[in-house]
Amino acid sequence: MNEKIYIYGINAISEVLNNKSDQLIEVLLDNNVSNNRILKLIDIIQKNSINLRRVSTQEIEQITGTSKNQGIAATIKRPAILDSKSALNFIKTIQNPLILILDGLQDPRNVGACMRTANASGVDLIVVPRSRKIKMTPIVSKVSSGASALIQIAEIPNLVRFLKELKKIGLWICGTSEIAETKYWEIDYNLPLAVILGSEGKGMRPLTMKHCDYLVSIPMIGEVKSLNVSVVAGVVLYEALRQRSS
Repeated sequence: MNEKIYIYGINAISEVLNNKSDQLIEVLLDNNVSNNRILKLIDIIQKNSINLRRVSTQEIEQITGTSKNQGIAATIKRPAILDSKSALNFIKTIQNPLILILDGLQDPRNVGACMRTANASGVDLIVVPRSRKIKMTPIVSKVSSGASALIQIAEIPNLVRFLKELKKIGLWICGTSEIAETKYWEIDYNLPLAVILGSEGKGMRPLTMKHCDYLVSIPMIGEVKSLNVSVVAGVVLYEALRQRSS
């Protein structure tokens, strides 16, 4: 069943309009906002026969949870969340799949940024553990620039068991870790692959790490000891895109 969620911001709504306009249910527009970008967006919305409703500033702030919403929000149908079985069946339909697994991320801005990068770099599916469920808040949708509505997501109850099932259907598992000796560009991303990103503070859980075929790190030569998880996602996933495009 499709889930209804809110997205907000001109870029996020434009992205869905350009790619999956049939997912948009209703667009909400702040009565007090009018500029060229909004007017162009309204024109596209009306041409697509999508319901447009004008609301107060207070209402749109209450819906989005922020005053920095650019005066526009939308209700959308996000693709149904997959369970373990349907996720595995979905992966089997993809030639040379690239999967992103978020092992315990909590910050919605990091989640949104990872989703945006995943969508841009050709990731087929994002997997999250059900026990550490990622809430699809308007902030996630805003930062992801609509990618949370465009990319398929699976919630699975047991990540280790799921990793074992991925290996059975031919995927290799690549984890990211500061302590890994292998550099991120030294593995073959042309394989059917699942990339795991750990949580913001602790990284991957030890049991998750144990089931990785590869562990890779990003070299750091400055005084800073770690990178934001969304930056790690960008570096690793774009190396996958580079290799797969060669």
